Amino acid sequence: MLLERSSNQPPQRTAGYVNSPPSMRIAGGMFALIEALYQRLDPVRVVTGQTVRSLGISGPSIELLTENAEGQTLSYSADHVLLALPPRLVESQLTFSPALPNELARQWKETDTWMAPHAKYIAVFDQPFWRDQGLSGEARSAVGPMVEIHDASTPDGKAALFGFLGVPADIRSRVSDRELMNACCEQFVRLFGSQAATPEAEFIKDWAKEVHTATVADQRSSGEHPVPALSPISGAWANRVTGIGSEWSREFTGHLAGAIDAVNRGLDSF
Repeated sequence: MLLERSSNQPPQRTAGYVNSPPSMRIAGGMFALIEALYQRLDPVRVVTGQTVRSLGISGPSIELLTENAEGQTLSYSADHVLLALPPRLVESQLTFSPALPNELARQWKETDTWMAPHAKYIAVFDQPFWRDQGLSGEARSAVGPMVEIHDASTPDGKAALFGFLGVPADIRSRVSDRELMNACCEQFVRLFGSQAATPEAEFIKDWAKEVHTATVADQRSSGEHPVPALSPISGAWANRVTGIGSEWSREFTGHLAGAIDAVNRGLDSF
């Protein structure tokens, strides 16, 4: 791997880090996992293209009001609602009637969403030329704009590099994606040579711009991830709603393993 310590020093080669526990990528990307899980569900019971706007207690049931792309409001009834989204989005985007307990709402509002303030740059090439130099494609940089870089090549497809930007979300919002991509491409050239100057394709993924990922509070998040309560323990909403998003995980907050852990905790709670 490479270390870029300062702008007046060339990148240094060093042994790469060993992940513990080992991290793995999924063939076909995360969509392959989503599709595999979807195939195990009864499609009649899956409703897409709608945004839940409010939850209200109606006798023994919970009434969910949703809105589709045409602005039409639809209603669904449930006995228990599993909240498969980050706590901060639950608190900011859903209306509860009656309101959630104040302390629980405060906890959920103050829980940072893991990827919300971050962005990623991806460059696609015809071949993984860095490997010819004895490089893994992994790098760490104190210069930027990317601070952590990895090889994103597919086993039998395109070669690619990606990096996480170290530029805060509120600063990124002041420049265009083109300016950010140019700066990232220049960094790849510094690290891996002139072949990095002409990618076949480039992409910026900025989660801070995703309304279903980030809120204004995520523009400058603390990076701390306390584990909030899964659900109300008293009041009208007790045993009616349960958080199962990755941010509710005790051990793997924000990671895929955290989502599995949170689901298991949530299902054990009722």
